[in-house]
Amino acid sequence: MFNQQLYQQYLATSWLGHSFLFLEEINSTNSYAKTMPAPLVTEGSLIVAEVQAAGRGQHQKKWEGQSGKNLTFSLIFQPNNAERLTILTFACAFAVCEVVQKYAQDELVQLKWPNDVLVNDKKVAGILTETVFNGNNLERVVVGIGLNVNQMNFEGELDQKATSIAHHTKEELIREKLLAEILSRMEYNYQRWLQHDVEFIKKVNSKMVGYGDWVTLMVEGELLPGKYKFLGMNEFGALQVLNKDYEVKVFSYEQVRVNVG
Repeated sequence: MFNQQLYQQYLATSWLGHSFLFLEEINSTNSYAKTMPAPLVTEGSLIVAEVQAAGRGQHQKKWEGQSGKNLTFSLIFQPNNAERLTILTFACAFAVCEVVQKYAQDELVQLKWPNDVLVNDKKVAGILTETVFNGNNLERVVVGIGLNVNQMNFEGELDQKATSIAHHTKEELIREKLLAEILSRMEYNYQRWLQHDVEFIKKVNSKMVGYGDWVTLMVEGELLPGKYKFLGMNEFGALQVLNKDYEVKVFSYEQVRVNVG
């Protein structure tokens, strides 16, 4: 069982994760965070669940994981507007990437557009960002993360597609410490996002699968003809590619999938 007191001992952030709720079982931490009454929501609120009965990934895919082995949590941010949320998603994903790389030192840890963290081409984490509006005003941004930590075995086709940090460290990790480390990096990255730090975007791009390579693109489920050079995302969070005529094409976060090879 997740140890809340141990988590508090490891937590070293200024504000992120200080407002904390632990739930033994819930359908989805993101759904819970989205429906919390506004007066109870504070910037940096954290909801952690030991078990998610209906955890969700991108495009309503189900997130599955063993109880007591992994981390499933959601964070609430309250920026002034809904601009550049793709970059916010990657700022959070990059924090996960940084901490995973610390433990899986000799492995290849990368970001996959639009919302996954991979270790040696296998998925170790997924991120789902959702918004809540009050009329036309952004009330909150919810970033949900599922991270495989100590799970060693995956069922069915996941055995070929998923991995965990412990699979590469060969030892069990302290989840409470790991979460506190992720939040520290995330708090720092969030500030860089607020500051429109272009150098930070370049750093994130360098970690993306296929960055600088010629790739194929799936747009709204259809494969585009030809190949495109993947340039990462721009300062607005849109995906950029170069076509064979060396023209820059821009795609929104929701539209496109990048396929390498």
